Amino acid sequence: MKSKNNLFIITILCLTVVLLTGCSTRTSDSGYSLKTVGHRTDSNIYVLNVTMLDDPYSNKNIGGEGVARQYSDIYGFGNSRLWQDGKGLVSVHVNSVSPSLSYISAGMDVVLKTTDLKIMAIAPGYSFEVRCRNDYEPVASLQDNEISNEKYDTYELDYCRMTNPQITFKGEN
Repeated sequence: MKSKNNLFIITILCLTVVLLTGCSTRTSDSGYSLKTVGHRTDSNIYVLNVTMLDDPYSNKNIGGEGVARQYSDIYGFGNSRLWQDGKGLVSVHVNSVSPSLSYISAGMDVVLKTTDLKIMAIAPGYSFEVRCRNDYEPVASLQDNEISNEKYDTYELDYCRMTNPQITFKGEN
């Protein structure tokens, strides 16, 4: 009887641990929980007309990964993939932004982070339209029980993607 009680107690403890682990708050990459960052989350999508200032740069090496197979002397196939997972960084001149942002206005030169491979092909002097998120990122992760305030706040345009593939040559700025 004693071993059944011990088994029952161990089973209850294991189930409690599993339940509590499943209820824990998801933590973002910055160390903030979603509840902590909640009021800093911006759900707007910002539309910018921009002109490329310089060649794009990727935070991963642009390289090809390919596979080819030949089934006989005649038939075969191949495929490849460029631009591995990562974001491209582009310096642009802002022609317009809508809705307005407090830290970006028309006439400024800024850096955008993009996940859109098409942007990597645009040469300096071409204008195009992107849609971006205004992404909050703290300067540093908080220590346990440290209270966040404005000194940690930074914002950037992130996850930018071209609205359409149309580009127009405006000349270099």
